[in-house]
Amino acid sequence: MATVPAFEAKTKFGELLDRVIAGEEIVITRHERPVARLISEGVESLADIRRAGEGLEALQKEIGSSEEGKKSITWEDFKAAIEEGRR
Repeated sequence: MATVPAFEAKTKFGELLDRVIAGEEIVITRHERPVARLISEGVESLADIRRAGEGLEALQKEIGSSEEGKKSITWEDFKAAIEEGRR
């Protein structure tokens, strides 16, 4: 992740866009403090990622506390389930 001062970002905006298109993430700073982030369109925001993580944690707790349907499975059953999910 590159860091670029605001003045440089203003003068080289086209170059920065090319770098973002190539997959780079750029943080724009003002007085050495981050104020903005340039990322490619379609990349999930940090808030979206955190929300998804919280949802997964809640689901994990729910599954862990549930006694219904718990049973041991073999390694072969586990691998078969993974392969079926890939289809």
